[in-house]
Amino acid sequence: MALMRNKWVWIIVVLIVAYVGWAFSRGSNATGLSLGVVERKTLTQRVTIAGSVMPNRKTVFSAPYNGYVRKIYVKVGEKVKEGDPVVTISQTLKDASEEVFPLRAPFAGTVVQVLKSVGEYVEASGATGSTALVRIDDLETLYIEALSPEIEISKLKIGQDAIIRASAILSRTYKGKISSLALASKGQREWESSKVEFPVTLSIADADEQLKPGMSVIVDVIANRRDNVLTLPHEYVEKVEDQYFVTTEKGDKKEIKVGLQNEEAFEVLSGVSEGELVRPNDFTTETQAQEM
Repeated sequence: MALMRNKWVWIIVVLIVAYVGWAFSRGSNATGLSLGVVERKTLTQRVTIAGSVMPNRKTVFSAPYNGYVRKIYVKVGEKVKEGDPVVTISQTLKDASEEVFPLRAPFAGTVVQVLKSVGEYVEASGATGSTALVRIDDLETLYIEALSPEIEISKLKIGQDAIIRASAILSRTYKGKISSLALASKGQREWESSKVEFPVTLSIADADEQLKPGMSVIVDVIANRRDNVLTLPHEYVEKVEDQYFVTTEKGDKKEIKVGLQNEEAFEVLSGVSEGELVRPNDFTTETQAQEM
């Protein structure tokens, strides 16, 4: 009986070893190279651009003349209606009888910044930097302002879907869509002459309270998509001038036609069949051939 048990144990061990060997052989050949498989997948081409969140409208209040902040009627986070008083500036704090009129909200929105305090001296030199008093944003609708490198702009079209990732929000992504594309590049300073970028605007379909104006975002635009197509990763495709080749499991070189490609794989239009095994490129040989 013990002999019979040992016999069955050995049979099971042999079967396991044989199965492992067969499974391994599907992914590698006799030379130990990891083989690639021509697979049918969805291939998505993305264009990644950087941008920032913008409110539908915004206004920054500044002093109309040099003076002092007499009264601030609002606080951060407060919602205001069109015409509500926001801040009052007077030329002196000593004369309580001085008739002053408050600056009023030009539209309904949310107070996002209060930058000065009551009694503080302010100068009428514009609505930026230290002269800004209060900022109100219309947060009803948010959108993205982004810049696309010139090498990518030809891939972008109005209406393309996008995935938006905010650097400060790791818990989720947002859905976007290209709403406008500039027909001219952004103006450049002399030292930026080699950096050509085109403004791109994207709407946000599912903005929430976590997303705030000024946040930096990374946008993946879905520039192209192919469903249920034959694909091969880059490391199994060799390019020679304008032609593309693969090396079969047996070592034969075959020309293929490729279509769409992304950062990971090629769409294979012809030359190989689904399930066919191919060898990875021998980059050492390619480098030596180029040097010769």
